[in-house]
Amino acid sequence: LAVLSSSGPQALAAEGPSMRVVYNALGGSMAPLWVAHEMGLFPKHGLQHNLNYMAATTAVQALATGSEEIGLVGNQAVDLALEGADTIYVASTVPRFIFQLYGDPSIKSVNDLKGKVVAATQPAASTDYATRMVLRRFGLVPDKDVKILYAGSMPALVTMLKSGNAVAGLMSVPTIYQAQELGLKPILNVTDLNIPFIFVGVATTRKVIQQKPEAVTRFLRAYTEAIAVIRRDKETALTALGKFLKSDNRQTLDGIYDEYGGVFQRVPLITREEVKAVLDVAKSPRAQQVKPEEFYDNSFIQKLEVSGFINSLYAR
Repeated sequence: LAVLSSSGPQALAAEGPSMRVVYNALGGSMAPLWVAHEMGLFPKHGLQHNLNYMAATTAVQALATGSEEIGLVGNQAVDLALEGADTIYVASTVPRFIFQLYGDPSIKSVNDLKGKVVAATQPAASTDYATRMVLRRFGLVPDKDVKILYAGSMPALVTMLKSGNAVAGLMSVPTIYQAQELGLKPILNVTDLNIPFIFVGVATTRKVIQQKPEAVTRFLRAYTEAIAVIRRDKETALTALGKFLKSDNRQTLDGIYDEYGGVFQRVPLITREEVKAVLDVAKSPRAQQVKPEEFYDNSFIQKLEVSGFINSLYAR
């Protein structure tokens, strides 16, 4: 019995490699990681792991310095790589912006923002880049026609709108529900614009890839299995979401699942288009001198696909 009991997933993980894993948001985009953690998919695939939450910029800096080894972050891994870090993406999570623009009821359209102040979370965060890209699409010049103030976090962004220090800001579920309770109104559904961008991706470093390729593979096996679970088992996904978001509000959890459930790709390859979109708005002079392919490595996901592993997740 002792031999049999020691041969389960936990025993496999204890014998296998380890990874320090980070995530950078408290929202539906983190669902694959949370589901993998809650369902024990990491130990199932022989990986020991520690899971930590850090804010957007801090998370990717932790990857760059090596204090964390792999995780779900936004476009900032490109920004740091442009500055000389060896950060690189190995899988896609959310390849487009998932946002709605909410604001004061007096703002009826994006063009009404001219001469006004809008809120974003942090410089170079997805809210910042998305705001700038949306403004340009409607013929407005960021920082000239429209001033952008940084709140620091999504809760602080809502507070900024509530206080009247900004008239609009980008947000997603569940923050949208808070905005509605404050009387804020939808101005634009940015998700429907289908703008390619690294909203969230799986990032690590070239050093980790070189030194711990087996650990990266095992992480991505658990990750892709979690995506399969999300796509076919809503209730299991909601359980994980509820735990990490500390919410049992069914409306909120349903809204998050509806917003993100169909976004996670069966074969989560990073695309050239989403990386190029980040480079097009990056502030570094190097951004226009490099190729998008320098910032991602799809080989791990491609091997999982060719091996039949990913297809096997959907053959049940």
